[in-house]
Amino acid sequence: LKLEARAKSEAKSLHTARSKKASELSKRLTQAVRALKMDGATIDIHVTAAEELGPSGSTVLSFTAETNPGEGLYLVKDIASGGELSRILLAIRQILSSQDSISIFLFDEIDAGIGGTTALSIGKSLKDVSTNSQVIAITHLPQIAHFADQLVLVTKEIQKEGRTQSRIEHVGAKGKDAVLKSMAGVPTSSGSSI
Repeated sequence: LKLEARAKSEAKSLHTARSKKASELSKRLTQAVRALKMDGATIDIHVTAAEELGPSGSTVLSFTAETNPGEGLYLVKDIASGGELSRILLAIRQILSSQDSISIFLFDEIDAGIGGTTALSIGKSLKDVSTNSQVIAITHLPQIAHFADQLVLVTKEIQKEGRTQSRIEHVGAKGKDAVLKSMAGVPTSSGSSI
């Protein structure tokens, strides 16, 4: 009985600390996703106390977001598109990258439905995260690829027998500008683009 009372007391203290940090993290996440061109978006980590004590205390967290102003807060998993989820994850990574032990991140489709200045913002953020972690980003946008330390070009070719074959090529520093121009649709000296 004494042990149970102590566990409940510790869980209550932990819940109070989590509530405070969730509020702070919500504000930082909101700023970060807006910097990633999710203008007007709001992220709120909703904290409630569970009736039962569990292995990690008595706190229940819900990640909610308002991705369009005036639409209200809903669970992120229910309303965010793939591109929005990727940007929210990137915002979380930016904030937490120097404080945890996860070292490799793969971002696929982070460029879905975006372009221009949004892509530049995402590229800069990916570069920031890569300071403390390994980042692998699959992108079709030169604005994002521009920030990469290493480029790997993947192309597909139809062979004589009609089968499609993928080709993977590491792009060195000398070839980076040509690949970025080609991604942007700027013709190469041979007149073709990738």
